[in-house]
Amino acid sequence: MGIKRKIKNYIHIKKFYPLSEKIIIPDENKKTILIVDSQIPTFDKDSASNRLTEIAKFLAKYYNVYLVDWRKEIPNAKSKKYIQNLNDHNVTVYTPFINKYGLLRGKKYFIKNLLPKIDFVWCHRPELFEYYLDFFRAKAPRAKIIYDMVDIHYLRMERGLEIKYDKTRAKEVVRYKYIETELSKKADKIVVISDQEKEFMKSFVDESKLFTVSNVHNLKVNPTEMPSFEERAGIFFIGTFLHDPNVDAVEILYHQIMPLVWKVQPDLKVTIIGSEVPESILKMNSQNFEVAGYVENIIPYYEKCFASVSPLRFGAGVKGKIGQALEYALPVLTTEIGAEGMFLENGVTALIAGNEDYQKFADNIIEICTNRKTWETLHNNSAKAIFPFTIEAQKENIFRLLQ
Repeated sequence: MGIKRKIKNYIHIKKFYPLSEKIIIPDENKKTILIVDSQIPTFDKDSASNRLTEIAKFLAKYYNVYLVDWRKEIPNAKSKKYIQNLNDHNVTVYTPFINKYGLLRGKKYFIKNLLPKIDFVWCHRPELFEYYLDFFRAKAPRAKIIYDMVDIHYLRMERGLEIKYDKTRAKEVVRYKYIETELSKKADKIVVISDQEKEFMKSFVDESKLFTVSNVHNLKVNPTEMPSFEERAGIFFIGTFLHDPNVDAVEILYHQIMPLVWKVQPDLKVTIIGSEVPESILKMNSQNFEVAGYVENIIPYYEKCFASVSPLRFGAGVKGKIGQALEYALPVLTTEIGAEGMFLENGVTALIAGNEDYQKFADNIIEICTNRKTWETLHNNSAKAIFPFTIEAQKENIFRLLQ
């Protein structure tokens, strides 16, 4: 790092830091876990971050838990609320600081001091595992390395290429396939996000290394106290647009599905929620197809809309947007690929259409917005649908992972 950059960082830290005042004292009687991610998890912006946040909070009840952002030497000051949220649950998050002698202490200092104490390194996402595998094998030889796949990236990408070929993405598939099917064999433990992906990975790695830790969701409301069918209007889609399947899903919703719906319900409004909206989707904005972008408080949508819709045509893993809707007892409309790994039953806990059956998806939208009985069936079955994703249902498997 050049002298100008060091001075700039020093001034920035003096101005904005510390990002949290809480000091967490490690318990010498507990084992230590270091979680390495590509960012400080933004629980309200993407499914993978929300999942990791919930896992870290749970682990911190039983272990000393530390988290470091792989990419940024100096975390953005906007990360303050995410750091404080984790700190409030006794997760120590790396942030640089200036010591009493005026010296800047950064990421290398943070990791170097942890190395002798680490029992587990939890590498979240394939890039992190690839980057840090050899480093931690050499520097923390007694630590067990856990590779958290999040989802099977190369599988998701291959499915996308079948729909829309992209030369750059095809090259990425080769890299991710190597990490996920070959390099992964060097991990001590591998975390998959669903039993379906666990079954898939058995072809490449020893089954004894595979552990399912899915998204973590809990019912956050009493369904009987939520607004009734008669008090609701409209539907919405939610998801970050850094994720290709979400971009494709909104394009399909706008061009293929909603024109069929509007023939029957011309005034039905759709709201599109999510960060990093591309220009192609911003151009869709209209009175009945509102592109809201990132919304900090999304709870009102769960309270006022008929359903959350996810017309996904490709992807992998389990879908956080579906689990989040179920947390608020909101009916879910999705596709077979969207329902993959989610334990959903068509007509009981969700309405499910074929991946490219646009007419069926449109019919499902009309059904959920006009049939009180169908809406109430899905609404009242939310607790049943979400139970497999509760900590209570997953905690024993997490403890086995960390043996």
